[in-house]
Amino acid sequence: MSITIFASVEAKADAVTAVETALRAMLEPTRAEPGCLSYELFASRDAPGIFHLLETYTDDAALAAHHASAHFAGLVASIGDKLMREIRIERIAELEA
Repeated sequence: MSITIFASVEAKADAVTAVETALRAMLEPTRAEPGCLSYELFASRDAPGIFHLLETYTDDAALAAHHASAHFAGLVASIGDKLMREIRIERIAELEA
């Protein structure tokens, strides 16, 4: 069963561009991971500096591999002091009709 993650990131007002740049840099390497099914980045239209990631991985092992990747570690290190609060990560499930 695949794993879908909804993550929210809120940048400090003076760090919006830096956070967006760091998040954009994650797109290509994450999408290239063997267990990544999709990895999409969104920006709030209502609140500048709030970003959302919708990520789907084949399984828990693929998600764990993503969290253990060098590019994920680099992201966390580069934006940690630029955020209003910790990254909110939530596992979600699609509801079938």
